[in-house]
Amino acid sequence: MKSSQSTSRKLNLLIDTSFLLPAMGIEVENEVLEAIKYFHLANVHFMEVSVLEAMWKVLKIIPREKLNLVYRGLSAIKETYTLVSAPPNAYIKAYEMFHRGHRDYVDNLLYATAHEEKMFFLTNDQDFIDFLTSTGYPTESVLTPSKLQKLLRQAT
Repeated sequence: MKSSQSTSRKLNLLIDTSFLLPAMGIEVENEVLEAIKYFHLANVHFMEVSVLEAMWKVLKIIPREKLNLVYRGLSAIKETYTLVSAPPNAYIKAYEMFHRGHRDYVDNLLYATAHEEKMFFLTNDQDFIDFLTSTGYPTESVLTPSKLQKLLRQAT
């Protein structure tokens, strides 16, 4: 799949939920933190479903007295990144992916939205990438943090 991205302009990047978590006070892998350092070189997009998924983690691990940090993080996410909505086709593709064996509907919907909207999809989930590869879904626009860093270094 040839991307509509050009090295002369910022690439459009839809991020997985993991990349929202640090802003909300939740620890993540170093690879995720390193990738975030490159976000200023891209047009970063997120989906509301990722915020919902992140909030499930917040409910489990963030104490009530630290909710102000979560609030500031959510505000920063909404001010800094661009909200994208899933087109109808993405919901159908995500459903099909679910029934082909990947049981995380949020991952499926993020991937399908990125694919439909001709964006790159940034994920740190190697199991999901393996699922995509083994079932024949296109992965040219799926980026890991290390691939993102390499791509953006080449573009600058």
